Amino acid sequence: MLHKFSINKSDVNFTVEEAEIRPLSLWQSIFAFAIPALMMAISFHWGMPLLQGMGLTIFESIVVVHTVPMALLLMASLVMFHKVDGYPLTKESFSQRFRFPKLTAKAVVWGAAAFIVIMFGYGLFNAGSMIMLEQGWVSIPSSVPAFFNPQVPMTATTFAEMAGGQIVGNWSIIVLYSIMLFFNVVGEELWWRGYILPRQEVRYGRFAWVWHGLLWTSFHLFKWWDLLGLLPVCLVIAYVSQRTQNNWPALIAHFLFNGLGLLVMIMAVAGI
Repeated sequence: MLHKFSINKSDVNFTVEEAEIRPLSLWQSIFAFAIPALMMAISFHWGMPLLQGMGLTIFESIVVVHTVPMALLLMASLVMFHKVDGYPLTKESFSQRFRFPKLTAKAVVWGAAAFIVIMFGYGLFNAGSMIMLEQGWVSIPSSVPAFFNPQVPMTATTFAEMAGGQIVGNWSIIVLYSIMLFFNVVGEELWWRGYILPRQEVRYGRFAWVWHGLLWTSFHLFKWWDLLGLLPVCLVIAYVSQRTQNNWPALIAHFLFNGLGLLVMIMAVAGI
């Protein structure tokens, strides 16, 4: 897959005639997802209890174990883009390689439509996850915070416990959650859809989104009880990204989906 674009770097004007996107082999694809998955599993199941033992609240530990790995993904995508693939650090080359052209109303509509579809898909498939939990076919470790346990009702007491005793009026929680949300969505989108998917498209063609979506689902093995619900989410976002050749819709849908947690936290802090 070849892209042609002009780039301005410092005071020098030059043209990259052919910027080739290298294919990603089977094993390269597996490692590209397996290493972040392992990093996230260690962070979630080992790092979170460790941080709480050091005195952080449940919520603060959640923010750290999600923000750090996703920030590393963001950094990795930029390092691979610039240092490994040799693209200059310019707005034009970034836009081309990571598929973030000028934002249009059409891209926003695609993103909103994808969000509606993934919400329906998650709700439908998550019903299956709940059945498996109720039947005991899948279990959730007792160390997992209530925020990630669909069997625990989210009450004011639960939120207060997460926040260390006080949730109402504690607006610093919203600041921390917003930071986590930014790195979660931007880090994943730059790495998965921005850097990895275009290389998989070179290797697998029109059905790369299927392989990509399945691997992205497997990345979430650290919360295995939620994999079934996340399957349609990961497949739809991957499909929309490849179908449009534009990552704005994927980023918008991903942000809206993950941003529901922020909305819940705002309601809790506001005392609603």
